[in-house]
Amino acid sequence: MDDSDTLEFSDILASTMHDTKNSLGMLYNTLDTLIGQCQEKGCPVQKDHFLLQYELRRLNHNFIRMLSLYKAKKANFPISLDYHSVSDCLDEAIVVNEPLLTSKGIDIELQCAADLFWSFDKELIMGILDSMLNNAYLYTKDKLMVSARREDGYLVVQLEDNGPGYPDYFLMDSRRKSGSAGSHVSFLTGSTGLGLYFSVLVAKSHTRDGREGFIRTMNGGIYNGSVFSLHLP
Repeated sequence: MDDSDTLEFSDILASTMHDTKNSLGMLYNTLDTLIGQCQEKGCPVQKDHFLLQYELRRLNHNFIRMLSLYKAKKANFPISLDYHSVSDCLDEAIVVNEPLLTSKGIDIELQCAADLFWSFDKELIMGILDSMLNNAYLYTKDKLMVSARREDGYLVVQLEDNGPGYPDYFLMDSRRKSGSAGSHVSFLTGSTGLGLYFSVLVAKSHTRDGREGFIRTMNGGIYNGSVFSLHLP
């Protein structure tokens, strides 16, 4: 075997992650079917099923992010822009996560004008929304607001909760170079900052008239909890 036939370890790892991601998807769909059957029979371990579903989605999100970052390392971060109904996209993301969130008694509210349309890569943006909604299962107390609006020439998509808020090291504005958000690792919480880093990368890949998208994380908002904002030009 010559050098041209030798695969780089990163390529092997990416292929393995892709196969694992597909297996997780199959497990998630099977569990979703079991949850449906469990609901019909009044199964007492239904909440345990939802917890397993949450962990599967979290793992799947991590694999998707890693594969996206691998592709970005190999070439420029690929995006496919098109105009979409922002309201429809938000509603779609909520519908996917609603059974999991409502199983914990989390009330979800959506505020978005029906005539709000914007140009973005739907798959990448939906990946961010899906991940943030999934995270809300763990961090919010019982309320979640999802909203979108035009502001200063940007589309602003915002998620607010009534949880304890972000720790100081996760407060950021990705337009600024300072701060450690996105690189912090916590073995107590399992947080690697990968989701935030991926969100920043996706936001920056959306450009228009010399402006880049950006991410902001802060505390406060209508529920005095954490506030995640995605800004797309």
